[in-house]
Amino acid sequence: MKLKLILLLLISALFVVLFAVPGVIQAQTDITCADLAPEGVPAAYFVGLGDAYLAQGDYALTTVAYTCALDLDAAYAPAYIHRGLAYATQGADAQAMDDYNRALELDETLIAAYNNRGMLYLRQGNFGLALTDFDLAVALDPAYAIGYHNRGLVHAAEGNYDLAIADFQQALTLDPTYAAPHASLGAVYSALALRSYETYSSLSGSRPFPPAGKPVDIFSALEDGLATGNISIWLAFLTPAS
Repeated sequence: MKLKLILLLLISALFVVLFAVPGVIQAQTDITCADLAPEGVPAAYFVGLGDAYLAQGDYALTTVAYTCALDLDAAYAPAYIHRGLAYATQGADAQAMDDYNRALELDETLIAAYNNRGMLYLRQGNFGLALTDFDLAVALDPAYAIGYHNRGLVHAAEGNYDLAIADFQQALTLDPTYAAPHASLGAVYSALALRSYETYSSLSGSRPFPPAGKPVDIFSALEDGLATGNISIWLAFLTPAS
């Protein structure tokens, strides 16, 4: 049934949804800092402007705005974090890493820098360094729900599902309105289900599928059951005594 492959695809799909990037940097623009704002505005103004451009998907102007903030104040650490995220969103990992590292050189307590650098490591498959960064983020702020969620993704990627579930649940305890951990929990539970189906296949011998059919059919039936209250899917798993 190639369940190992399906399991890996489930977790990989979750990473794609959460961390998808276009993978290409937009063309440079001739717009200057003077074109974006009048003289005398603080560096924070350009960061806010960059955030607005980032939300619009205008990465060229986003990078210009954050760079303008740093032209005004080369020690303004938040601008490095924001520009690093803009680079990461475009798939420019090297530039993003440089900015996150510079931010932490300026202020080693910046939780967002650890979190964003951890996301970059995770996307690159460097799980050990990602885990270290997320550990530091939640150590600095034990109420940082995002850090617990992202650390849970590292655990999930490494197949440590119990640790992943614990982190996702902690994120939801800290912030019940945080949507991402629900999707992540669903992916992990699906992975665990596939692992169970694989065990079933190895034990049942000539029966490659569970009594209720292929895993994809079972998932579909469960979804319908949740919507309608129909419990018939469970009846297929009843085992008579012999």
